[in-house]
Amino acid sequence: MLKEIKEIRKIRKECPVCEVERDLIYGEMDEVLKVRGEDIEVTSRVHYCPEGNHYFYDVEDEEEKFQIAYREYRKRKGLLQPEEIRQIREQYGLSQKNFARLLGWGDITIHRYESGAIQDDAHNDVLVLIRSLDYYKQYFESKKSTIDPVLAKKVEEKINHRTIELLINLFSAKKKERIEPITSSTTPTYLEHNNALKYCANEELALAA
Repeated sequence: MLKEIKEIRKIRKECPVCEVERDLIYGEMDEVLKVRGEDIEVTSRVHYCPEGNHYFYDVEDEEEKFQIAYREYRKRKGLLQPEEIRQIREQYGLSQKNFARLLGWGDITIHRYESGAIQDDAHNDVLVLIRSLDYYKQYFESKKSTIDPVLAKKVEEKINHRTIELLINLFSAKKKERIEPITSSTTPTYLEHNNALKYCANEELALAA
């Protein structure tokens, strides 16, 4: 028995089952997909052929329904979403292939994960861990001797660059905390203002060193 389809629009195109052009109904249908043993409810978009009394999916619609189900599965299991994996990789300035090689994974593994494939738990744990720069440094040091020297040099440069960025952001935040804005109710004396300027100068010299 076919499931109920909520019509979006009527369309005339070839039905791949009947292999002739038909008046079809394009609409939405609720169904349950099984993802790694989990039942995931999704709303799929399908074509229904009234004459043949059957429905079929476009390639794009079928891919979309599985990606919706995969996102829900990751959410249930606490796994990183594709855009979060991409963000981790991009914050260290590496291509998908180089990032995978640094991690000791297959060349296309990161590409697959960023494109929507579900990562395994072990890979997810590593990605969550190295989201922190400190852990990323430790992980790199443990893998440094096993990866290509050119890639190792590139990773070191990116780590140093990222470290400087974080220090600058930290310094900027501290300056905002330490120096209060001058208002009509808070007017610092010349001595207080001069001391604040000296403090900022010392902080900048320390950062430059």
